[in-house]
Amino acid sequence: MRWALWLLYVLFSVRAWAGEVVLKNGDRLTGRIIRMDNSTVDLETDLVGKVSVPWNAIVNIQSDTPVYVSVADEKVIVGNISMHDGRIEVRTKNSELPVAYPKDAVRAMRSEEEQRAFLSRSRAKSPGPFDRWSGSAEAAVSATRGNSTSETFNFGLRAVRISPHDKVGVYFLSIFSETGRKAAGFNNTWRGGYRYEMNMASRFFTFGFTDIEHDQFQKLDLRVVGGGGLGLNVLKNSKMRFQLFSGGSANREQFGNSIKRRSREFVLGYDLSRQLNRNVSVLQDFFVYPNLSARGEYRVNFDSSIVTRLNSWLAWQVTTSSRYLSNPAAGNKNNDVLMTTGIRFTRRPESAQNVEARPELRPR
Repeated sequence: MRWALWLLYVLFSVRAWAGEVVLKNGDRLTGRIIRMDNSTVDLETDLVGKVSVPWNAIVNIQSDTPVYVSVADEKVIVGNISMHDGRIEVRTKNSELPVAYPKDAVRAMRSEEEQRAFLSRSRAKSPGPFDRWSGSAEAAVSATRGNSTSETFNFGLRAVRISPHDKVGVYFLSIFSETGRKAAGFNNTWRGGYRYEMNMASRFFTFGFTDIEHDQFQKLDLRVVGGGGLGLNVLKNSKMRFQLFSGGSANREQFGNSIKRRSREFVLGYDLSRQLNRNVSVLQDFFVYPNLSARGEYRVNFDSSIVTRLNSWLAWQVTTSSRYLSNPAAGNKNNDVLMTTGIRFTRRPESAQNVEARPELRPR
């Protein structure tokens, strides 16, 4: 009678724990394979319960109960599995010969219960028009009192939406300055724009943009520029990104002395982003617009920022912005250089480098 009880115990144990994993160091784990996902195999063992084992640490795996195997070509095969010479063999119910796949081609393995739970999950909702947005808002104020009275306020908003196929970006920057006492006056400048970019390949992209600008310092009432072109991701890694781009644009501008200009322009420039350390990043962009309608005339835009992250939602920024115009309005200098500094509030700081100091918000 005793031997019969032992036989029943062994039979039920083999049925319940019909799986084995052999590791590189020679250790063996016996249990029921629950799942393999995210490079980890989960086993339900009799002695210690659930155990997770790295997929790359396994040299042999075997299951005598059916397992749902998902491979790289998105096929799902059901059968008993084993491993030989780095290849996973799946012996299906209706096939005499096993189907073999390289170990790296296996994306997931699930028990019957896990597969039912996986299929019963509701599909993820497709991102809506207000999803995947990240951005920042910044502000700074300065004032003087005494022999002179002045107030300066600068404000900026940036937002970007990135998907695997395209990118949408918007921005708005403004500086307001008022002086009193002996030299009373009021000056302001603001810039805004929209940009759409679409990936053509892993390194190439196309873009279209619209920029609107008012600059009282240069007596510019309004400038509207629209254009597009092609770009190249020269360097792209976790710490540094460098892009080159070129294209064409149409420029329409009006100055305070009733001067109106319309011109076609060539667009050429670069975009640089460098992460110096965990909290400090440097961002820089350069644009040159040679005038195709009036040979010899051109515009140059240059922006450079240092952004220091203070916590997950707050940063400190110092930005230098230069606008050069070869043919300014009468009585004005060619170049205006503005320096601003202040706090910056960010949303989704892990994506903040995409929108830090770049008015044009190029793809990363």
